[in-house]
Amino acid sequence: MIIFNNVSKVFGESVRALDNASFEIPSGVLAGLLGPNGSGKTTSFKLVLGLLKPSSGRVEVFGLDPWVSEVEVRRRVGFLPEKPVYPMDVSVERFLIHIAKLRRVSKQEVYRITKLVNIAHLLDKKISALSRGFIQRVGIAQALIGEPDLLLLDEPTANLDPLARVEILNLVKALQKDLGVTVVIATHILPELQPIVEYVVFISRGRITDYGYLEDLSRKYLVETTYKIRCFGIRRLAKILIDYDFVKAIEVTDTGINVRIDARYVDEFLKIMEDARRAGYVFSVSHLTSSLGDLYARLASKS
Repeated sequence: MIIFNNVSKVFGESVRALDNASFEIPSGVLAGLLGPNGSGKTTSFKLVLGLLKPSSGRVEVFGLDPWVSEVEVRRRVGFLPEKPVYPMDVSVERFLIHIAKLRRVSKQEVYRITKLVNIAHLLDKKISALSRGFIQRVGIAQALIGEPDLLLLDEPTANLDPLARVEILNLVKALQKDLGVTVVIATHILPELQPIVEYVVFISRGRITDYGYLEDLSRKYLVETTYKIRCFGIRRLAKILIDYDFVKAIEVTDTGINVRIDARYVDEFLKIMEDARRAGYVFSVSHLTSSLGDLYARLASKS
């Protein structure tokens, strides 16, 4: 889906926004592009969109060079910038219908999308009358018009209150699952992405420190990781697991348990779960999350 191969981007004579950056983001994932402010996240997005040309290296999106094939690439990409500007005196409906015309899709697409992002009841409202959280939903709606294959969200929770931040991220997770679109969220706030991302790219001062599926990286860098178990006999299984030293925490849910374990013992844990599945009292085991903060700290110490 997205490939950066030894990509550098230099502004002027000395400002190196990206420094020999190489990473991949596969199709169908909800990914985080994670790093501090000024690390090269927005520059990476602009390269994906064909708004900038690499100083060296190659960028591929859908197998195309976005600088050469920018029209075809942008047709398949939805983008929410960090600081979007809206016509505040215009209604939500009028603004989104205008975007639909630019995307050459019918206004029926607008009504479908506004239902998905839960702003259909605000179509007649001026954008200036909306809360920051709902304005951000308008931004996500405009990015989704045209059924993009890739959605780029640059700091989508910036300047939102804590509740609105959670709501926006839960919305993004639901949209990614329901629509099957690849989503990349660029942010410097790691903890809030931990519950939703499955794939991460860590960037610092224009350099990629590592990237991959969160489960794989947690095992690589020995970061505590959490698995979701759907099962019969929930409390029975919890009592069995709590006796293992590598089990650090257990949370009982309606359908099973969430188990946080020492990553050094993932293979042993998964073998125990496979035996339990064969015995008939475990339905499934899936990776839930890992600590992005701990992972970032390990990568920072490595570099």
